Amino acid sequence: MSKFYIDTPFDRWLIFDIKEKINSISFSEEKSGIELSNHLKREVLTVFERRDLEFFDYSSLNTSSLSEKAKLLYSFLIKTKTGETFTYSEVAKELFGDEKYRRATAMLLKSNRFAFFVPCHRVVAKNGIGGYSAGVELKLNILKWEKGELL
Repeated sequence: MSKFYIDTPFDRWLIFDIKEKINSISFSEEKSGIELSNHLKREVLTVFERRDLEFFDYSSLNTSSLSEKAKLLYSFLIKTKTGETFTYSEVAKELFGDEKYRRATAMLLKSNRFAFFVPCHRVVAKNGIGGYSAGVELKLNILKWEKGELL
């Protein structure tokens, strides 16, 4: 597995762990590995320039070890639109038929292996922003960026 980094509009680096496919993507305050290049770099830069995740090729993600529930959640999140937000309860009801599964939904979101590109940042608490594994401030910045409020 090799690590690659790319700068983001959020004062953080995205770190890609790649073997044959992308095994994980995470935010970091420091560079790790070598600079991302080639088609994947162009793809990521296009996402940043256009503020739209639809320019990312999701077939490049290695989802083979994900649970069926995680795959269902990731599929839902990938289909959401830039700037949309949903509560944990809404996502739980939509995917699992009952909002009482909101904590289980939150745990699946917390273990998201593909930060930013599987947009778990779009799921918020009923009475606030909710948590984010890379920090609530980053979650707020991403949501502002998606709405064009953060340059």
